[in-house]
Amino acid sequence: MTQFLISMWFALARLPFFAYRLISSSISMLLAMLLFALARERRMVALTNLSLCFPDSSIFQRIRWAMAHIYFYLRTFLDRAWLWSGNQKVVRDRVRIENPEGLAILDSASPTIFLAPHFLGLDAAWSRLCLEIDMVTMYSNQKNPVLNSLILQGRSKFGDQLLLSRQQGVRPLLAAMKKGRPLYYLPDMDFGERDSVFVDFFGVKAATVTAVARLSRLLQAQVVPVTTKYSKGRYSIHIHAPLPNFPLDDDAESTQLMNHHIESWVKDNIPQYLWLHKRFKTRPAGESRIY
Repeated sequence: MTQFLISMWFALARLPFFAYRLISSSISMLLAMLLFALARERRMVALTNLSLCFPDSSIFQRIRWAMAHIYFYLRTFLDRAWLWSGNQKVVRDRVRIENPEGLAILDSASPTIFLAPHFLGLDAAWSRLCLEIDMVTMYSNQKNPVLNSLILQGRSKFGDQLLLSRQQGVRPLLAAMKKGRPLYYLPDMDFGERDSVFVDFFGVKAATVTAVARLSRLLQAQVVPVTTKYSKGRYSIHIHAPLPNFPLDDDAESTQLMNHHIESWVKDNIPQYLWLHKRFKTRPAGESRIY
């Protein structure tokens, strides 16, 4: 059944752009309404996150954000079929780098960390950047082996990319960066207390990995944020200037500074940030569970 659904998914992506956009948008809209009504647990996760991060917003605004988020989540998920199909022309046409001159930062002698917060277009940014440069990134294994294999193959489709599982540790990652590969790193998920500190995210304590600060200091690497927006079937990538004066002397302070930057980008694109993730699942000692 999984293989059949994947075949249908990739067949949909081969349609001409107008037909694909119409059908995939309709499917996403219908499923978004059904999931908002039926998927109670995930709906409550999104609404809880939005309530914590935007306490001054109305419940009606948060519902609108949550419904839009689920739609964008499904819509960008469907787009992974054409991102992973291997058609470079399609990817170049539908994923635009707003400021390609930003890639000139790679000419620096310093190693580079591409800081990619969890906006829903992050896979589009990865695939598009893979057409320009060879990178290294880390991934978490999926429970479904067919889906896990599909993701790895899709993300390796262009160039000579190095994908490392979190179980492989940091040594091969450091070796790749020392040889000149930029690291494409997703910094804002709750992986528990290990290698994390509790710092504010929109005023709420969130377990946040300190890897960006530690790697930046260890390798004297520049941290270059990359953000992505989806609109009308296409994506735009913005390559920001390197974070100034980063890292600070203290890992916790550096990680807090990183979160403040992420907050500023989220405010500009609230529905397309990953609100379905239990970002505040791990709590400081003595605090009650949120979800």
